Amino acid sequence: MVPDGVEIEVGGRDLAERHHRAIRALYDEVFSAPPFTWSSRHPTEHDALLSALRDDPTFGITVALRGNDLIGFAYGHRLPTNHGWWTGFPNPLPTAFTTEWEARTFALIDLAVTPSERAKGTGSALLSALLTTRPEHRAVLSVQPTALHTHEFYRRQGWHHLGTKGPLTDVIPPTWLLFTLDITPPT
Repeated sequence: MVPDGVEIEVGGRDLAERHHRAIRALYDEVFSAPPFTWSSRHPTEHDALLSALRDDPTFGITVALRGNDLIGFAYGHRLPTNHGWWTGFPNPLPTAFTTEWEARTFALIDLAVTPSERAKGTGSALLSALLTTRPEHRAVLSVQPTALHTHEFYRRQGWHHLGTKGPLTDVIPPTWLLFTLDITPPT
């Protein structure tokens, strides 16, 4: 359910380009604050990642607007069959789970809602609008270990904790919790 006065838009490259600066600003605001671990290189890395993802034909994004103000976003892309998401676990995941095929897995890369708009349904509305447009069978995301409220948000949305990945070299933070969600039944 979309909160009163909030409009959710779903799209791809054009929508992301139109709101690029606002997405960057909200990303920095949300992820530079506790409980998230932040590095001075994150703004530059995020800008490069978002720009690269927009060129991916499987990229999808939802934005939440209150009037002309961006108050939230969620975006991701389809994982290629040769991705590295299933590596780096202390105990390897089952092959039946890690075997990929075209259109099996959607990776939710980022979801953020401005602090004043949280706990009103905006994050749920963004996530629902994005995932209902996806043809993939499942979704995956990673969350920093210290973001306990974020873990609980995803669990309430039906996501399941898959495991903890890491420690990873040259990644801040070096460990991440991965969550997964079935979004369409396999055929």
